[in-house]
Amino acid sequence: MQPRVSHKDVEINGRKFRIRKFSARVGSFMMIKMTTILAPMFASIKPNLNAKSVDDINVDNIDFSGILGQLGNISEKDFDYIQEQALRVCFESLPAGYTPVLNDNRSFGVADIEDDTATVMALTVHAIAFNLTSFFQGSGLGGLLAGLTSSQQD
Repeated sequence: MQPRVSHKDVEINGRKFRIRKFSARVGSFMMIKMTTILAPMFASIKPNLNAKSVDDINVDNIDFSGILGQLGNISEKDFDYIQEQALRVCFESLPAGYTPVLNDNRSFGVADIEDDTATVMALTVHAIAFNLTSFFQGSGLGGLLAGLTSSQQD
């Protein structure tokens, strides 16, 4: 049995972050929430049951307009919940130690991130992929979720 991995280190735009696991309760709800969001998005994909990674998916079979349409259907409330939970498990590596990206009062806890959409979105995707990829392994979606994160990682 392999030891449980409790964190993942990533570098985004020259900054080093640590992503930790969701609590079991948050992870359970996020799994349900993400499954309900992702399922309709992938309805138009002809499954390759032997897919091990993103490279094994034939992009000619994907209805990108349908996927983007589904993303546009996510309510602001759902997006806020998903992003808040994702950012709560992200910490920047600073000289004083790991500092939470998001404070308990929902304000940003690290400098120069409040208007850095690219870094915030990258952290959101990394946190979701790190926490939920194992759930989707064996379904073909595990490789797809892992493929969404291409930043350096330790």
